[in-house]
Formats: sequence, C-alpha cells, structure tokens
Amino acid sequence: MTDDLRPVDATDEEGGADGADGADERPPRTDAVERRRTIWLAVTVVLGTIVLLWTADRLARWGAESVLARALQEQTGVQERPTVEVHGGPVLIQALRGRYDHVEVAIESVSSGPLRLDDYAADLRGVYLSFPDLLDGNTGQLFVEQAVEDAFLAHEDLERYLRFTGRALDVEAAGDSQLRVSGPVDVLGTVLPVSALVSIDAEGDALVLRPTRLDVDRPLEGLAELLVTQRFSLQVPLDPLPFGQRLTDIEVRPSGIAVGTAGSGVVLG
Repeated sequence: MTDDLRPVDATDEEGGADGADGADERPPRTDAVERRRTIWLAVTVVLGTIVLLWTADRLARWGAESVLARALQEQTGVQERPTVEVHGGPVLIQALRGRYDHVEVAIESVSSGPLRLDDYAADLRGVYLSFPDLLDGNTGQLFVEQAVEDAFLAHEDLERYLRFTGRALDVEAAGDSQLRVSGPVDVLGTVLPVSALVSIDAEGDALVLRPTRLDVDRPLEGLAELLVTQRFSLQVPLDPLPFGQRLTDIEVRPSGIAVGTAGSGVVLG
C-alpha cells in the first residue's frame, strides 16, 4: 500500500513537459518541402542556363553580323555600312564551326567606277568565317558557297555610264523588254540624230544591248549603217555586284532595269 501512495516526482513531470514542448518547437522537415526546394533549384538552373545561352547566341549573332558587314563594306567600297542579318540557328554553333548557313545583305547602292546600282540585296548560303577571325575582327577573306543577288540599274545611271564611255545617249523603256536609245552619232563626218530600239541579253555577268531597229532621218547603207549599228551595240559589265558570276534575270521597268545574278564558290578578299 505504501508503494501505491508514493508521490510522483515533479521533476519527471516538468522534464516530460519540457521534452514535449521542445519536440513541438522543431520546424517540420517533410518530403514535400524537400521536393519543392529541389524543383525550384532545378528550374533556377535551367532558366539561368537558357538566359546564358541566349545571351551568348545574341553576342555571336551581333559579332558575326558586324564583322560580315565590315568585310562587305571593305570589298564593295560603299560609304554606309551594309545591313547584314544572319539566319538559322543557333548562331553560336554556326560561329564556332565557322560556317553560317544563311546570310542576307542589303545595301542602298553599290558602285564600281562610273556604274552605280541601287537597291542591292544578296541571299548568301554557306558563308565561311572562322571563329578566330570572328574574334579578331579579321575581314581579309570570305568564302561563299552560293549567292543570289538583285539590284536595280536606273536609266539615269546607265546614261551616266554611257557618257563616261564616250556615248552621249539617252535611255528610256520601250516595252517588250526593250529600250529606246537615242542621241547624235557622227556618221562619216556627218552628225545625225539616231534613235534605236535595242534588246537586252545576258552575257556572263554583263548586260548586252543590241539594236533591233534604227530610226534615222535618212537611209543608211553599207559602212554608214554598220557604224551606227556598232555605236548602239553596248556592253555593261555589272562589276559592282560582288558575288555575281552570271546574269540570271533581266526586267525592263519604266525607270530602269532590274537585274539578278547568281554565283557559287565566291571568294572575297
């Protein structure tokens, strides 16, 4: 009976209470919390990697476009920097391998000597510029697998070129893909006003103009006719086009001639 009435130790009750309170104060560490933290960490790493790669790709694009634009400016001699856009992707991979799949170029006008062409645009496939040259900004040489170019030769620019080459002639569109070329011609010591319809053909990378009809105040025969025909037989090399190896398209418009050229295995530099 005495054992049954033994008083309970207060310290045991306090210790038990303290232990229970301490257990309640510890923060819960459940599996759900750990999973959420792991997911957020993974998302942060993925987003950081994406931002880093995107930034590196943008820098590679900007660098490639800048170096290619400077190279084209040096090769064509234009005053204003060409507009260059590198397509395909990722550009960073293209830069590392030194080959750009697709590059578009636009220049307001290009010229070589007395000849000027407007609205120049080029579509380039397979442009080679090594990664070290990109980093160094070296524009000494470019290699292009395939190139397609378009440009516009205004009548006034064609007239300027003809005057520079000793032919003071006026040019205008005449329909049916022909031009009317007119001006004074010295025929065996006599200056005659002559107007000629001329056809336009392609010969390599040059425009070739050949008279199909001569309109003169008096009939021409023999040597006189031959001299006038030669005077209106013209060749216009399209030297300002840096990638053009052969003329592929000719379109006579009211204010000028639209031309297209193509080239392959072109080396600049």
